[in-house]
Formats: sequence, structure tokens, C-alpha cells
Amino acid sequence: MRFLIRHVTRFEYDKPAYQSHNEVRLKPRPSRSQRTLGFRLETVPNGAMLEYRDAFDNTVHAISVDIPHRRLLVLADSLVERSAPENRSSLDDREERDYTMAEFLAGDAMRAQEQYDFLQESCLVPFSRQLKNLFWMVKPAMNEPVADYARRIAAWVRDQFAYEPGTTNVNSDLNHILSMGGGVCQDFAHLTIGLLRLAGIPARYVSGYLAPKVARGQGRALGEQASHAWCEVLLPASGWTGLDPTHGCPTTDSHIRVAVGRDYADVPPLRGVYRSAGGKQTMTVALQIEEADDFDPPPFDPGAIQQ
Repeated sequence: MRFLIRHVTRFEYDKPAYQSHNEVRLKPRPSRSQRTLGFRLETVPNGAMLEYRDAFDNTVHAISVDIPHRRLLVLADSLVERSAPENRSSLDDREERDYTMAEFLAGDAMRAQEQYDFLQESCLVPFSRQLKNLFWMVKPAMNEPVADYARRIAAWVRDQFAYEPGTTNVNSDLNHILSMGGGVCQDFAHLTIGLLRLAGIPARYVSGYLAPKVARGQGRALGEQASHAWCEVLLPASGWTGLDPTHGCPTTDSHIRVAVGRDYADVPPLRGVYRSAGGKQTMTVALQIEEADDFDPPPFDPGAIQQ
């Protein structure tokens, strides 16, 4: 299945901005079940652009716009091919189910060195007293298969907490969802990651999109609900495997990966600084996903971007 994705971010400034420097993580990340067949990144006004890889091997574009501007548009068009993920079979695979927590944890010393970043607490996944108390309620049995435990935690988080947009924000750590009793996909991912790391299972944050099932040629604007976050766990036989705690299930061919990191703070779509005489900055995002065969994105009309 192939998806054409258009992601446009608009910044508006009350007073002209200049010397604007941004890190952009919008190019989808390849995996065993995902290929990026086409990608285009543009800005209005035009800026200098440099591509590089970050510490987690995500593609990053550094963009600098020096001229004064009252509006900055960042356009990313991507054509992504998704094949059936290996997650569903791997979580139920006989070989995978033979690995118990006791056997898995026997390799802790080596794993702690190789996967240090994904076993320790991080900026938005602190090992707080609240999280540790919760972990003792759902800790694994030593004879429980690692894959079964990972799937159980993702389903448990989904059952225990409500999906409530507006209760948290992008800077919220996992303690917010524990205090509020609800949150959004980012919070569900952070909480699941925290519980798995405390159990000794490497877990990482994934940012991306969730494409709905739509008829070919019937693409529609989706708004921010199509931006999504989930997690990946390192299983002993299958390697990194996706779990979506917002839906309490493994990831599917509708989950489009963009970047991975310790938590959201490592992978925001855009992050940067600018200089201005003052005033307010506003940001809006327009997102469209549709099924497509070729990389033939529609012309970009800056004046047509929805507010």
C-alpha cells in the first residue's frame, strides 16, 4: 500500500522574524515494512537547507531563513510504501513466545550497554515514584513470555486511561497522564515505554502518522488526528516491534513511521529559534494523507493552506 502525505506547517508573526533556524524531522524513516519512494521539502520564503542524520539515525533537515518575514511555510511531501508488518506474526510466533522474562533478563548486562538510551529514564519518561508504584501493579511474572508481557502492558494502558485531547501538551511528561487519568497518543506511548523500561525491556518512542482506511483516490484532509505516536519494543527473536498503546494493539500497515527516539523531546516535527522585534507567533498545521501509486503531489498554493 502506498500513501501520499502532505504536511504543511504555517508560522505567522505579529512582527517580522529573521534569522530563523529550524530542525525538521518530516522525512519518513525506513524499516523492514516501510520504504520512502519520494520526498520533497520546501519553505516559503526559501531558505538554506542541510540534511543530516541525528543520534538515532533519523533524517533531519536544518533550515535557515535570514530575510525578514511575517509568515513561514514548511511543506513536506512524501510517498511511502507500506507492506504488511511483521509485528502481528512476531508477537504470536512460537520462537518469540519461548523467550520468558527470566531468560530475557539473564542478558541484562550486555543489553544495558547496547540499549542504554532505551532502558533509562529520559526527559519525558522519568522513573517517578508514581510510575514505580504503577509498575508494581503490572510487573511481569518471570515465566511470562516477553512478547506477551509487552502486548499486555500496551492493552492495559489503553484500558486504564482515557483518550482526552487537551488535558496534556507536547511538553507533558508521563506524570501528567498519571495525574489526569487521560491524555493523547503521546502520553499513552510515554507511559507504556516507562513501564517496559522498568521491566528491563528496551522501548523507544515513534512519531508518525496513522492513515485511515480510505478508498483509492478518495483522499481527504485529516487534521491533527492523523499525526500519531506509538512505541517499539526490542523483542529477543524479532527485534524492534511496534505496539500502539492508544489502540491497545500491534501496529499495522496504516502506521507510517517518521522518527524514533527516547521520547517526544527527541523527535518533534519542527523545532527552532528566530529573532524578532517582539509580538506573538502562531502555528497551524495542515495534513493530508491519501492512497497513491506515484509521487505526483499536487501543486503547492501557499494561499490555500487552511488556518
